[in-house]
Amino acid sequence: MRRTSFAVIQPLHRIPEGLRWHAVVAFFSAIYLYLNLFSSPSFPFLLGGDQVYFWMGAQRLLNGQTIYRDFFQFTPPGTDLVYAASFRLLGETIWATNAVALFFGVLSACLCYSLSRQIMRVASALTATGLFLVLIYGKFLNPTHHWFAVFFILLAVRIEMKSLTIRNNVISGVLLGISSFFNQAHAAAALVGFVVFLVLSAIRRREARAHTARLIAALVIAFALVSLSLYAYYLRAVGHERLWFCLVESVSRYVAESPRSLGLSGQLGLSNVPRMLPYLLVYALTPLVYGFALWKCSRSHNDALFPWNSITLLSLCGLSLLLEITASINVLRLFAIAMPAVILFIWILGEFSFPERTLLASALGVIVILGGHQGVAKHIVCRAKGQLPGGKIATTPEEFDELRVLAQQTRPGEYLLEAGWPGVYLPLKLHNPLYLPTLSRWDSTRPEDIEPALQQMDTKHVNSVLWNQHLDERCSFSSCKDYLSPFRNYLTRSFLPIHTFPNGDVLWQRRGNN
Repeated sequence: MRRTSFAVIQPLHRIPEGLRWHAVVAFFSAIYLYLNLFSSPSFPFLLGGDQVYFWMGAQRLLNGQTIYRDFFQFTPPGTDLVYAASFRLLGETIWATNAVALFFGVLSACLCYSLSRQIMRVASALTATGLFLVLIYGKFLNPTHHWFAVFFILLAVRIEMKSLTIRNNVISGVLLGISSFFNQAHAAAALVGFVVFLVLSAIRRREARAHTARLIAALVIAFALVSLSLYAYYLRAVGHERLWFCLVESVSRYVAESPRSLGLSGQLGLSNVPRMLPYLLVYALTPLVYGFALWKCSRSHNDALFPWNSITLLSLCGLSLLLEITASINVLRLFAIAMPAVILFIWILGEFSFPERTLLASALGVIVILGGHQGVAKHIVCRAKGQLPGGKIATTPEEFDELRVLAQQTRPGEYLLEAGWPGVYLPLKLHNPLYLPTLSRWDSTRPEDIEPALQQMDTKHVNSVLWNQHLDERCSFSSCKDYLSPFRNYLTRSFLPIHTFPNGDVLWQRRGNN
């Protein structure tokens, strides 16, 4: 028995320490995320957020539609394809979407730990990882194109931290090119950050311009080739003009918006400062962290013991992403790019000789308390469980009652228009009849889209419309323009309201439809 035990234990000690800690991070991350994503193995929590747009896009892809040609999207196709692959592998259910959120969260936590270990010791790296997982990623559990793009950007940062070689720059360029398949703006901003870093590094090391030019060329060419390869199919399928309109013109004209109350939900005021304090801290600390880190790099460029490459590259990429989202900043976008700021914040505390044990104990307390509160609150609030066409789910009683009524009035596979928010298509396995993702008074709905939408409603014989209450509310900001009057007239002329939900949403059914 002793020989057998020793034979089993001995290989474990041969595993490198770094891999053992990565395994620890992955294990505890998976437990935390599971408790926040699943009420039980069979009942996933129904998530919300902008990811529902990509769930709907994935459904349309699996139905044989082509993005940009058959349905509108102003983001690259990468995120839609990720969810489509998960549906193909795990089934077109809510369980599959939560599995994606769990798996991606574990990968992000491991990446955060790996980046942190380049500039700090194990205890501090674990602290940064835990804070990121609970305070940032776990706050929303909303893996959209922002999160996927930033993941590949930071993976490129991790590769570049090893050494500045042609090979590593090619790999980094490939990863940035993949990032552009999820969010073109994030990838372009990160590419600028990388180029600035290479120039500053060359100046610091007094390297020959030719060598620096080769490093930059390797990065940029790899980025361009990968980006063109990934978009080649869509250039052939929909044409460069349509692709340019969806990914560039529509974003700049109709999606990008001026900051309103810093993109926070609700107006800033003394009464709601406590509720918004965690968000305000992230808003305030993120630019301060990057500013201090770059200042420290400028003061320590001759210090051989200072991790200049790692700190500078992480700061420049983080700052580039922050500047890129400033024009249309909101909480979701800021949190999605916040991992570098969290890592550098813990590193800065160490630079101020903050006691490591005190830091670890304090952070552990915050992580346990907030993480535990998140999990308990989710299980209390989302106590309604049941079976829907899109699988078993756990959600709030109010939301489940609405989905149950809609399931009784519809059949899986038929068309239903949810005007204002595309959240019911996956749980009920329904289809959106419009080219647009939804109808709205802002975002991407334009006056010239209304008439085609009316034609699509009739051509596809849509029998049901779920009209969201907020479409009839007054606009609270000047850029909001209401183009929906023709559709409201069509709705009242061709449909009858048959059910009003407690949240104000109204289910309409086509006249003459039994």
